[in-house]
Amino acid sequence: MKEAFNREVFKEMILYISERCQDKPAFGSTHLNKILHYSDFLWYGYTGEAISNETYIREKYGQIPVHLQEVSKELEAEGKLKIEERNYFGKVQKRPVVTHTSNFKLLTNEQRDFIDQIINAISDYNASEVSNLIAHQDLSWQYLKNGEVIPYETVFFRRKNAVSEDTMIWARVVINEYEESLRENESVV
Repeated sequence: MKEAFNREVFKEMILYISERCQDKPAFGSTHLNKILHYSDFLWYGYTGEAISNETYIREKYGQIPVHLQEVSKELEAEGKLKIEERNYFGKVQKRPVVTHTSNFKLLTNEQRDFIDQIINAISDYNASEVSNLIAHQDLSWQYLKNGEVIPYETVFFRRKNAVSEDTMIWARVVINEYEESLRENESVV
């Protein structure tokens, strides 16, 4: 059974990532979305548990954390974060900026190191490059439609190359069976 969303850990992830990326010119809200997603999902693949248990939705340009806007507004109201709008190659970049250094106590050292690896892997690319390099090649990206929740278990179905139609059919069957077992387990609890 999926753990409940941990709002305070998610807040800390937003602040940690924003602080670590303050000197990255390409960093904006889209990068934040991607770093949050890959941190949660790849940590889940590594440990069997997500860091924040946030729900992510597949949208046209990437994976969107469900609670990001409301949690960002809370952080702004708390005076911990502000969103600056900047011109970035002719487009408006919404850049999360930490207003003061935070004491990160909810994320473990191992989780922070893991997030740093995600940041180092993708933060120097622009958002479109990240999508083309990673996101749109995921089997979950190819399988799901816009607006659908991305199950954490799809981290185990990531592919670097194009997927055959037979593999897509197989993946749909496996995912559907898995989702059915989750529904059955939820009805028992």
